[in-house]
Amino acid sequence: MKSFTLETRQAPSNTSVTVIDMQGELDTNTAVDFEKTLNGIFSEGKYKIVLNLEKLSYISSAGFGILMSNIKDVRKHRGDIKIINVRPDVYSIFELLELPGLFHILKTEGEAIHEFS
Repeated sequence: MKSFTLETRQAPSNTSVTVIDMQGELDTNTAVDFEKTLNGIFSEGKYKIVLNLEKLSYISSAGFGILMSNIKDVRKHRGDIKIINVRPDVYSIFELLELPGLFHILKTEGEAIHEFS
C-alpha cells in the first residue's frame, strides 16, 4: 500500500487558518482520510484552509472530487481553500482540469495566509 499522511495545524500568524500538510499519494484509497480530515475541520466551524502540497507526489480524480465537492460550501461560510507549494507534475494535472481558475494556487504559506487577512 502506498503511503499518505495528513497533518493539520493552525497557521502561526493567523490562528483562524488551518493548514493541512499532505504527503504521499492522494488516490481512491486515501481520499477517505482526506475527506474525514476536512469534515473534522468544518465541524469545528473552520473554513479557512491552506493545503500544503509540497510533499504530495500524486492526486487522483478522487482527491480533486473532494476539493470540488467542498469549495462552494466553504465559500458560503466565508472561507476558502488555498493551495500552496504545488509540485510541477501535480500542477500540470490542475492545469489539465482547468482548476487554477477555481482555486487560488500560491507559492508560499505566507502568501496564502496573507490573502485571508
